[in-house]
Amino acid sequence: MKGIFMIANCNPDKFYDANYFLGALCSEFLKQFGEKAESIISLFSYRRGLALGKAMSAKLEDKSFETAIKSFVAASEKSTAPAELISFEKNRAVMKGMVCPLGLNGNGREICEAMMNMDRGILE
Repeated sequence: MKGIFMIANCNPDKFYDANYFLGALCSEFLKQFGEKAESIISLFSYRRGLALGKAMSAKLEDKSFETAIKSFVAASEKSTAPAELISFEKNRAVMKGMVCPLGLNGNGREICEAMMNMDRGILE
């Protein structure tokens, strides 16, 4: 356990934030176990997204993709990680996150892409 708080690109003082903690945990998991961990992180992020999306969907009368996107962006605007809707088509949306709510900045593209599957799950 010695040195457990010596995780690169991570601030243990922010572990009170569940999203930040999840990002730090998955980032370290990927660093320790490599490619195999990436597929696990990706799958579990997607599954968490599906569960979150189901809970969010229950609160919406209109279950359309457009409503889901608008709700996602509106929720992000109230959070510490706002997202901007860049483009929207019938079944495709491009958004730009201003800040990573998982604290993944500087941890590499692999972990970011794996964890973005949570967003995909939320919107499906």
